[in-house]
Amino acid sequence: MRVSLNLLPEEKKEIVRRKRFDRFLFRQAFLLFSVVVFHLVVLGSVFFILHDNRLLVEDNGLQYAANQTEFKDLTLYESKFSQANAIADQANAFQRSRPDWAGFLLRIDRLVPPHIALSSLATKEYRCFVSGTAETRDDFLLLEDALKKDDCLFDFQIPVSNLFLEKNVDFQVDFTVKESCLMGTKAL
Repeated sequence: MRVSLNLLPEEKKEIVRRKRFDRFLFRQAFLLFSVVVFHLVVLGSVFFILHDNRLLVEDNGLQYAANQTEFKDLTLYESKFSQANAIADQANAFQRSRPDWAGFLLRIDRLVPPHIALSSLATKEYRCFVSGTAETRDDFLLLEDALKKDDCLFDFQIPVSNLFLEKNVDFQVDFTVKESCLMGTKAL
């Protein structure tokens, strides 16, 4: 058993009680202050995170709006390119469906020997009528041979009257051009 004796005078007892009460009050105030500081730190962190997230969302919204504008521009360009390609396809289809007489004229130009002058070239559908003048009969025969060797030309009609003169031979040659050579399926 324990016995405690308090031999202090009443005034000192009151001071000791007051000190005890002050320590208790100080501890309680410190504990309350610690809880308040802890909650303020948590609230500050939450505020900082929310502020950061709000800035991030606003930035993403601005980027989304910019991307939408770029997407609309790209869509517009894509539709314009599609329209241009459609027009080009129509032009190409039109070109492929029509005879390429310019390529045919280049082919004839390569086939004509140097001492021959063509005075006219007429066509009716795929039939060609060529007339001109050759310096000599041999030059005309060279032209006839070159025309007959060409794969795209057939069904020749060459009048015998072309061969009567020795010099300054006026001639006329009729032939047919293969359709595939004029339509671009065969290289001229």
